[in-house]
Amino acid sequence: MSNNKGYLPHTVIKGFVFWILAICIFTATVAGILQSWGGISGEVAASCLWTVFLLAFGSVAFLVVNYLFGDLGRLLTGEEMPPPTDPGFAERLKKAKAESQLALRKSEPVDEPDRE
Repeated sequence: MSNNKGYLPHTVIKGFVFWILAICIFTATVAGILQSWGGISGEVAASCLWTVFLLAFGSVAFLVVNYLFGDLGRLLTGEEMPPPTDPGFAERLKKAKAESQLALRKSEPVDEPDRE
């Protein structure tokens, strides 16, 4: 695992937190609607809303802490961050650029001096 992404992969954590927040927003909305229509008591609605709030807050806090141990932490400490691309991709990109430059050189007409 690379050291620049925190203890856990940041993109996985971001996706996980996104779905937790989406479920929390949906649950809070449903609980609010049911409570306003009299489908559930105020006590049950309050318990549901506080549970949803705590889950959402905990998820966001975990996301921030994981991010602090990753790229942001390296940025704040002044350590050099590696390029975002993997080394294999960088090598393939260099090779493709070299091959395209070689192909361009071969296709250019060569000006030969006039011999008299």
